[in-house]
Amino acid sequence: MRSSPRRSEVVLLAFLAVVFAVSATVVVGSVVHIERAALTVDGLEDGAVLTAATVPDISVTAGDLDILDQVEVLVDDTAVATHREGGRVTLEGFEPEVGDHTLLARVRSATPLLLDATVEHEFTVTRCG
Repeated sequence: MRSSPRRSEVVLLAFLAVVFAVSATVVVGSVVHIERAALTVDGLEDGAVLTAATVPDISVTAGDLDILDQVEVLVDDTAVATHREGGRVTLEGFEPEVGDHTLLARVRSATPLLLDATVEHEFTVTRCG
């Protein structure tokens, strides 16, 4: 003999279904945003060691050109001035000090709860080669 589900079981199942639906939406939305942005840092490899006199021209490109206007670039958690040049964003007057640094390029998600699209590179600037 089969008994009907209790009210608490039905409520629990409904709650779990809502949690699953919201979680799936957040994951899929984040993946789509990150893939659409497809951020790339040009002119600076992750882990690069540079001399202060030879800091390269660094730029950021994106898979979707419309996103370029939304790109933020930070070095050591401080915003760096940028300028859009066609299909890329270049850093203006970028002269890092000697030491270890982290460059972060990101496009924030317009939708709450979705992950930002980011690319991060660590690099070191030395006095001489």
